[in-house]
Amino acid sequence: MDGTSVQALKDEYRSSGARTGIRLSDEEMRRVMALLPHQEPVVRTPAEELRYVEGLLRLPLGSVTDFSVIPASGRSTCACGRTPTAMDIVAYAVEHRVHDERLLRDTVLGVHNVFEFADEGRAAPCHGCGREFLAASYWTRNYLYA
Repeated sequence: MDGTSVQALKDEYRSSGARTGIRLSDEEMRRVMALLPHQEPVVRTPAEELRYVEGLLRLPLGSVTDFSVIPASGRSTCACGRTPTAMDIVAYAVEHRVHDERLLRDTVLGVHNVFEFADEGRAAPCHGCGREFLAASYWTRNYLYA
């Protein structure tokens, strides 16, 4: 892995045949995840919103310790006063049954080392006011959408 950015790694994986995403070894996943704190602007999901995600997915309390998002338009606050987070993406996915619950649970828990390629980002409404926002990328333990 010669890439020094998430985009360089995504390009490298695509050139080797991956199209929409790839499962990585533990070592490769650690390398990819190490790049994430250097992306800007990172919005970390607050603890109370992580608890809400756990409730939505019927996960044990405290099982989700970190879930971050990079908004496509930079950090923005809605009229309701909230800054959209990964909670908004998960709440939308659950409410609209975008994926089955088991896949969402496994993804949020990081059961598999998955790097899913995002070309257009992921849209979701703000949980507080409904304003749509676009996440360029988001990640939690052993899962990255970028």
